[in-house]
Amino acid sequence: MRWLPLIVLLFSGCALTQTPDPTPVDGRVTGTVVTEDGKPVSGATVYLSEEASSLVDALSIATHSNAAGHFDFGRKLKHGRYEIYALNEKDGYPDPTSKFYRPLNFNPQYVQLFGDHPAEKVTVELKDQGAILSGKTFDGETGRPLRGRIGVMNLRTEGGRGTVAEKGMFQELVPANTDLLIVVEYGSPDQVEWSIFTTKVSLEPGEKMNLDVPLFRKASPAPSPE
Repeated sequence: MRWLPLIVLLFSGCALTQTPDPTPVDGRVTGTVVTEDGKPVSGATVYLSEEASSLVDALSIATHSNAAGHFDFGRKLKHGRYEIYALNEKDGYPDPTSKFYRPLNFNPQYVQLFGDHPAEKVTVELKDQGAILSGKTFDGETGRPLRGRIGVMNLRTEGGRGTVAEKGMFQELVPANTDLLIVVEYGSPDQVEWSIFTTKVSLEPGEKMNLDVPLFRKASPAPSPE
């Protein structure tokens, strides 16, 4: 008889571990990605990010729009409230949730999945097209291409992004309609100090700006007299 409480406890534990998740996973979200003038967008990445009490529990999944701009996450979603957004960098529409790209007036779009076999059909509009910053970094004295490091900061959101000018050439998708600080430098392998280039720009949506950046060796300080 002394083993009976232990046996009951073990079977109770098994029953608890086999209890199914009370949150159904039969929700579905479908829709179309369009531009601001209503044209369907193919090849866009569409994200669903679940609202959750903690980041550990949050669900974030992605799918892609087809040739007609349609997307379908399938009937496999947990019930809940989701933020939905799309991006398509090849056409100049970056991730609107990134601190670097996010406009100050960004308002996320939401869908809700509650009830019996919930399904929502939504239209996701691509907004806030970015701009293209390209150019080259080179030795201002010889014209030799330099592998410069380019840093771009969105001065309104304080988000930043960096890239490297491979063979002296660079191209980066940057946010439009905001103030950008651009810093270019070259880390010389022979420990020679080089000048640093800085400038501020503000670009229009879809604008392409070419920036040629000459960098110069700094003169070595004269030896102090003995």
